[in-house]
Amino acid sequence: MKNIMEKVINQVTDQKAQSDLLLCKSKSLKMSSQNGDISEYKVASTQILGIRVIKDDKIGLSYTETFDEESLKFMVKQALQNAEMSSPNPNEKLMDLKGCLSDRLSIPEEEIDIKLKTDRTIELESRVKQGDQRVVAVPYNGYSENEYESIYLSSKGREANYFDKSYNIATSALMDQNGKKSNFDDYSIAHTFLELEWDKVAETALFHARNILEEKPLPTAKYSVMFHHDCLKSLMSCFSHFYSAKSAIDKMNPWGTKVGQEVASRDLTIIDHPLFERSFRTSVFDSEGVERKSLTLIERGVLKSLYHNSVTARTLNTTTTGHAVQNPGGALGIGGTDLIITGQNVKPLPSKYLEVIQMDGLYSGANRVNGNFSVAVKGYVWDKGERSMTFGNITLSGNIMNMLKNVDVVGEILVASTDNSFFSVPLIFPELSIGGT
Repeated sequence: MKNIMEKVINQVTDQKAQSDLLLCKSKSLKMSSQNGDISEYKVASTQILGIRVIKDDKIGLSYTETFDEESLKFMVKQALQNAEMSSPNPNEKLMDLKGCLSDRLSIPEEEIDIKLKTDRTIELESRVKQGDQRVVAVPYNGYSENEYESIYLSSKGREANYFDKSYNIATSALMDQNGKKSNFDDYSIAHTFLELEWDKVAETALFHARNILEEKPLPTAKYSVMFHHDCLKSLMSCFSHFYSAKSAIDKMNPWGTKVGQEVASRDLTIIDHPLFERSFRTSVFDSEGVERKSLTLIERGVLKSLYHNSVTARTLNTTTTGHAVQNPGGALGIGGTDLIITGQNVKPLPSKYLEVIQMDGLYSGANRVNGNFSVAVKGYVWDKGERSMTFGNITLSGNIMNMLKNVDVVGEILVASTDNSFFSVPLIFPELSIGGT
């Protein structure tokens, strides 16, 4: 495939233009079970080759899913035509990088018979149903495995290749008790089939669904709140553009002009770490072939940097941070890797606080310009170290910028999200508004 990509680049070079190519290939197996049988079984594979052409400071994009000679020539022709019709952007250039980078994860594993995979998927649904007589359905119960490979090649001489394989299971428990319903889901992700946590996902779904059946509303008031690690990841991801230089240039980022200023509690430090040893998958390079390294976003409350690709870096007269993202045929963008939140000046847990374990409608209820959000939540009331009740049917409202300024660090040990892509010390957000009874 590399030979084909090199021929394409030569075609563009003959037209006195520069280019880079991104080839993405994937294979997937997905199955779901319902009522003791496999209800969905799907095997799929895709391969897409995308090209970015730069000529006279103009950018042209195109892609193809077929690799015969005529299709490749048409892709190049279309990209050049698109470049002719675009406006000049002197800040978008190929990185002057050469050499090869490899990020290919290879973990020895046993060959697993497909019958075992289908049997375990069906058994997972059965375990949830048998785990509590109040389970009336398992809305989703599935297994998937995915292979992903990419090759980046530029006319400047940079090559970067990536390979990963992952397995995933998920289940849910829908319960009914005298007409009152509850539902909770959980999942497990691993690099080998044998590492999947089948028991854990069933037990977690059942545990929380049982408790949610007993939920009660809370009085409208202000409360101290701790977010379950997956919920905290979702909340931080909803406002991740606060770290994006592109959103700053587009005037959509309230932190866009605050590098060097205090934006969070002095007790808080946030690092983007693509090579963190506890991560599910490290990331060696970005979509421009730039080698990645850890980036301190916030240090003791001060905003130290934004995410940059080469375009935003040139626009703002700085250097790329290795956070370019791009899909074949898509425009160059920006994205983070794994976040690590650490803290200092640890305070004791308050005697009473709320733990949020489920959020519904976060993105639809969020203003991503000013940081306000409103979301339906469920969870537990903790009182003197014990769960005292389950709450639900309430709305939590807040402003992410104010929350980060007023946060309390209440522990030192990093807790990981379920997918091991987000790590944080325990945090309490005081005085958050709850709309209840």
